[in-house]
Amino acid sequence: MKPIALTLTLSMAGLVSAAQSPYSHHRVYTANQVSNTVSVVEPSTNKLLGEIKLGKPYPNVLSPLYKGLALVHGLRYSPQRKMLAVIGIGSNSVTLVSTETNKVLKTIYIGRSPHEPTFTNDGKQIWTSVRGEAYVSVIDVDKMEEVRHIPVADGPGMVTFTTDGKLAYVCSSFTPEVDVVNTSNYKIIKRIPVTSLFHPIFLPVRMESGLL
Repeated sequence: MKPIALTLTLSMAGLVSAAQSPYSHHRVYTANQVSNTVSVVEPSTNKLLGEIKLGKPYPNVLSPLYKGLALVHGLRYSPQRKMLAVIGIGSNSVTLVSTETNKVLKTIYIGRSPHEPTFTNDGKQIWTSVRGEAYVSVIDVDKMEEVRHIPVADGPGMVTFTTDGKLAYVCSSFTPEVDVVNTSNYKIIKRIPVTSLFHPIFLPVRMESGLL
């Protein structure tokens, strides 16, 4: 089955000798919306090592007794935590997965149609855009639970942080603006108008908070 959605490459140092391919100690994790799995690939040989099953493939998810994740989509990795945060759009959830064991640590249920999880720079929180509503969900990684909602423009798409971690930029899928959030008090300090009503992709860039 062809993978759908976001792919992450991350290092798992110490698993191979220096004589091997420079990529043989990496792993590629790919979210698959149709099968509701995360594929684990060894990039030096493009070998599929296995799949992390978070749900059942379509059309099984249409059963009234279905309990797994649906529409497995966005992925983010925390090197501090050695952890993946995986979005289930249809199940309104964020699943935390250990990249040391590829085991599910916990599934946290949040608001309608989350889109993308982003770890804070220190790895202590996950900010998830809840695109079906008008807020960003904040998850405490140590507690593995949602601790706060940050009201933003309707349909938040993605979140990125400045390099010093003092500001978060939140784009929108439904509203032509980017909201700038002070990460110390979770308040919007600026709303930046943009020309497009639909701008869901907001790639991480190197920014300093003093540039605002």
